[in-house]
Amino acid sequence: MRITNSMVTRNYNKSLHSNRSLLDRFSNQIISGRKFDTMSEDTASGVRAMQVRRSLSRIDAYMDNAKAAKSQLTASETTLIQISDLSHNVSEKYIQAMNGDNGGQEREIIATELEKLQEELLSLVNGRFADRYMFGGTNTASAPFSTDNLGNLYYNGVDVKELHAGHPLMEDAAYMDLGLGVLFDEDDPTQANPNTAYKHTLVGAQFLGTGPDNLYLVLGEMVTSLRQGSFNVTEGGEILDRFNASAANVNVAITKLGSDSQYLDFTIDRLESEQINLYERQTQLEAIDPEEAIMNFKMQEYVYNAALQMGQRLLQPTLFSFIN
Repeated sequence: MRITNSMVTRNYNKSLHSNRSLLDRFSNQIISGRKFDTMSEDTASGVRAMQVRRSLSRIDAYMDNAKAAKSQLTASETTLIQISDLSHNVSEKYIQAMNGDNGGQEREIIATELEKLQEELLSLVNGRFADRYMFGGTNTASAPFSTDNLGNLYYNGVDVKELHAGHPLMEDAAYMDLGLGVLFDEDDPTQANPNTAYKHTLVGAQFLGTGPDNLYLVLGEMVTSLRQGSFNVTEGGEILDRFNASAANVNVAITKLGSDSQYLDFTIDRLESEQINLYERQTQLEAIDPEEAIMNFKMQEYVYNAALQMGQRLLQPTLFSFIN
């Protein structure tokens, strides 16, 4: 078969374009630092890289959840410590008022101070973080605690005297996924298994107390007792004991938040370790070895330049080239 000049030229151009494409590819690898830009360049590595990227995306979401929960928990813990300090201050003032040397005028002054502390307590339990109320359970849009003109205290619209263990408001909870593999209750698919998710809501009525022993209400009894015509020290001692017992619930809640804080720190450390491992795996799959990439580029550049030089000698002149 006769090989014509056009066939030789066509094959040469095809080979030259192929060499040029490889040169461009190696050049892009050096610039971008990536082994491939499209899945077709390395399908196997591309599929594995996509799986790693999906895992990294999930880790990022879990990390955001954990850090948001940690910030909210820190703010809640700070508020509870302030409530604990306030309770200690109330106890000291009430003990001072119980001193037999104090008369009605002195007790009225202390009662006024306790009244102000009661208002401060209500403000603290209605505290907010990032425009979300911290102690209302799943209710984060409105203040969980409110009072009426008679001094009754309400939690999310329900009188605290009517609340008890097992009441729906006392069991109010919302959970977030921290990467432990959330499982749901077989009987109620809307309820997450607490062992597989993190409860990020706080029910204020749990630590403030329910019924007549609610911390806010007992503080109100203290104020009333000091304004009676004749102060009964025995009754005052009983009220103080009830107040201190209710205040102890706040300290228990602080301890619980401390445990939760350690758990979140551990979770964040675990997620960061997984994230580092995934980044290393992503680098192995997608990133180039700079030295190898430069060597490949230089070698392909040499091949391309050789091809250009060969093209000059591809079509040698013949006798027919000099015939008019």
